[in-house]
Amino acid sequence: MRLRPSFIVTGTCLALWALIGCSASPSGSAPAKAQAETPVLTAGDHGVLPSERLADRLLTADDLGPGYAAHPAATAPSPEASVEGCPQLEQLGNTADNPYAMFPNQGKRVFTGPGGTQLTEELYSAPPKDLSAGVGRIMAAMSACPSYRLVTATTVAEIRTQTVPVPRFGDEQWGQVLTVTAGGRRTIVQQTVIREGAVLLVVSGSPAEVTVHGQTALTKATAR
Repeated sequence: MRLRPSFIVTGTCLALWALIGCSASPSGSAPAKAQAETPVLTAGDHGVLPSERLADRLLTADDLGPGYAAHPAATAPSPEASVEGCPQLEQLGNTADNPYAMFPNQGKRVFTGPGGTQLTEELYSAPPKDLSAGVGRIMAAMSACPSYRLVTATTVAEIRTQTVPVPRFGDEQWGQVLTVTAGGRRTIVQQTVIREGAVLLVVSGSPAEVTVHGQTALTKATAR
């Protein structure tokens, strides 16, 4: 089956960037014009934050320390890809209601760090029950198969998955480590997903980067 891989690959495409220079736009990043038109929401919206306010809560290079640089999120269209070997992901990809795409309020920033490491932070905001249901569904699909393949026109990536514990920050937490092998190279990517109220944080990168900076990202993302 064919699909845009964005719902899978905050972590997977991050690894593919490191391996083969993938230019996909993870997690369906909205173009700037669409974000600018996001209405300002009120307290009656369950504390949902518009994209402009989410952008203000993203980490900066100064938050991370010496040797880090921030880069704008990619806006190029994601290449078409096929998922093979995981019916749960294939089924999710065949639905129109991409769990991340249903959250129009979003912000994203990509960092490079010492030694060329990469860290990606994404924020989403929606009513808590919508965040919980949508992200619970996507993480269940991502963890359903111990391995699968992500196939584009030029690359076949073998992906192995492992669910990992996450510190009990926020209201809900999910954690996964992806081992991505493509072109004879292997990269390990950790993805931590935390929901607190109407805000969802997704941090992806090397396990060490995510462990060190995850709590800082959550503190800033959920500051009142």
